[in-house]
Amino acid sequence: MRTMNDHRSMPKAAERLLGAVALLMLLSGWTASGTTKVRAAADDGPGAGQQGHLSDDEIGTMAGTILEDGRGPTGDVFGKKIQAALQREPVARNGVRATHVNVAYGDHRRNVFDLWMADSQRPTPLVIFIHGGGFRRGDKSLLYNSTILVDLLEAGISVAGINYRFSHQNPAGTLGSLKDAARFVQFIRFHADTYNIDKRRVACYGGSAGGAASLWLAFRDEMADPSDLDPIAAESTRLTAAAAMATPSTLDVLRWPEILGISHAQAIATARYFGAKDEAELLSEQGRRMRAEIDLLEFMSADDPPIFVHNNDPGHVPKQVGHMAHHPNHARVLKQRADELGIEAVVFAPQIGLQHPSGENLIGFLVRHLKLPDEASGRVHGSVSPR
Repeated sequence: MRTMNDHRSMPKAAERLLGAVALLMLLSGWTASGTTKVRAAADDGPGAGQQGHLSDDEIGTMAGTILEDGRGPTGDVFGKKIQAALQREPVARNGVRATHVNVAYGDHRRNVFDLWMADSQRPTPLVIFIHGGGFRRGDKSLLYNSTILVDLLEAGISVAGINYRFSHQNPAGTLGSLKDAARFVQFIRFHADTYNIDKRRVACYGGSAGGAASLWLAFRDEMADPSDLDPIAAESTRLTAAAAMATPSTLDVLRWPEILGISHAQAIATARYFGAKDEAELLSEQGRRMRAEIDLLEFMSADDPPIFVHNNDPGHVPKQVGHMAHHPNHARVLKQRADELGIEAVVFAPQIGLQHPSGENLIGFLVRHLKLPDEASGRVHGSVSPR
């Protein structure tokens, strides 16, 4: 596996291919019916609606739900969610305002984060929310109205929401967006004392693009570079756990025929529709290098952290790009590969009969892997916003 230090300036063709994959992910919110339909595992049985169980709408907000015609940021469901979220104050549903807002972790204007610090005398675990939107839109403000935020804070876990450069805002395309997420992990670890974070207990989660980014971080080999003059670059990029909803198993679309049962021609047509010049370009050495950088499945190894995955789109052979990206077969192959390697994987894809015997939900998974046995639920370090 390569590390971040192996990345070199990419030729224009490879950059265009990365942008093509980003556009592919942008449309990953819609299914055959034009909407994302995802349920938390426990919503299918007793206990639905209890703490930690997520609604279709909340997971759809994480993943990004847009219409089949791909209209702009105010002309579709996900776009309207973004616009509504951008009008909100950085205040959780329980009235607690973020401790830090729009703090810079990089040079670009989108390299900013919000942080809710759990009130604790000792360093706390941290969960990082990575928003969806195909690496081309979305915002950390989608976290503000989330039940996940409140549940994690009530469990004594600090929570950060990050923005990152969109794929069209950096030379490396989608890979640049992924690198920004890695940079934040390093940044928060470097400043762990400032934010009272236990750098040994850091997890990421998100839906669609955010889920893919979380898994990319979980599966990548260590990207720290101790020789770099920048001390932040020497910090670890490895995670304690990762969670992904409505996620692809790989961003290399040429692997999708074997996963989804679509034809090679469909995969080529999909890639070409989103910017690839032709099949020869995809199969060129540059194209292969590009696809290898974003092939989540290929990065998986036995030392990777536990993962939580939930995909609930229909299980029939997909015809549309969004259905392809969120298909439950992605969850199946992630589970199969994790089992082969001995990685803990709590995976749900109810539409194809894939259930985890524990019935554990997202919050339970994160709390189990991040909290120490003697840690009681903590208060949140912040202020109650006036209503």
